[in-house]
Amino acid sequence: MNILVSAYLDNNIGDDLMIILLSKKFPEHNFYLTSSNSTVKRTFESFDNIIFHELDLSDKYLKKFSVFLSIGGSLFNDMNGILGGIRRIRRIRVLRLMKKKNIKIATIGCNLGPYKNSIGPLLTKIELKQNSLTTVRDKESFHLIQKFKKVKNYHLAPDIVYNLSNLYELPYGNQQNILGISAYRSTTNHEYNYSNYIFLASVSDKFIEQTGGIVRLFAFDTENENDLSSAYHIKENSLYPDKIQIIPYIGNYIDFIQLMSECSRFISIRFHSAILCEMLKIPFLPIVYSNKMDNYLDDLHFSGIRISINNIPKSSREIEEITACLIENQQIFNDFSNDHQLEFEKHFNELGKLLK
Repeated sequence: MNILVSAYLDNNIGDDLMIILLSKKFPEHNFYLTSSNSTVKRTFESFDNIIFHELDLSDKYLKKFSVFLSIGGSLFNDMNGILGGIRRIRRIRVLRLMKKKNIKIATIGCNLGPYKNSIGPLLTKIELKQNSLTTVRDKESFHLIQKFKKVKNYHLAPDIVYNLSNLYELPYGNQQNILGISAYRSTTNHEYNYSNYIFLASVSDKFIEQTGGIVRLFAFDTENENDLSSAYHIKENSLYPDKIQIIPYIGNYIDFIQLMSECSRFISIRFHSAILCEMLKIPFLPIVYSNKMDNYLDDLHFSGIRISINNIPKSSREIEEITACLIENQQIFNDFSNDHQLEFEKHFNELGKLLK
């Protein structure tokens, strides 16, 4: 079966893993992605059933497709402005066109929002009404869908990336005194970026001074969002740049995860850094830049420290206290007793029913 896929393609390990897991779960199907970015394409060169194409909405071209699948987390976070609303209306028109041509519509692995007005939920409801299947990854999104009339066949399941544990044996090589940080550069709230860099450099310095260890800065996205910029700013502002390593994701997800697994503690800003830390059993301090991290932590009943990206600690005392919590494994996420095994497969299991 030929399946049209809408996904976020930016050399982002979280989104790339979702596509890779989809490809491996359904090797009998072909997945058509749209991107002209040669760097993005390179990541998927070894997957025979991932095909890059230029989307053509003509009847002749669409005839060969049976499903239009949207996969990814933050698929509904761009409707708070006028341009975002216009783009969403155009997308809904395309979905309706495909539905008229008997192409099934599905959306899996997403969270809804955040929304700043009533337009976002309204457009989300209109879009999801076109779907034959919807799966979401947090309870807040699920409860919102429950309020939407005429949206059918929707399900709640933990993030798709948890399926990675079915793909290969995860490494558990936590070493002493390695602090990992998911570097992050906001493309929308630029005013908070530099204070974030200074804070992370300060915590890195305190960790190095008190443990004699090292710090690894992980760039989870290395294209347009460009976490590498953040990583270099953090290293530049550190007192111990020779003790700081920068680890970019450039399509090498196995090597990237291996280096993550060696960390003894982590500061998670990127959503999938938190997911991978939980899977790798690495205690982590969450820094929240979006509702998806808050919803994830709430679903796991986390009551420890969570720092908002727009309210970064600045005082020496706060930095000392946070570093102590990291080193002593206090008030950070360290509960790895949750067993998602029976739940996370639901995204693909429900999709499999649609593809029969």
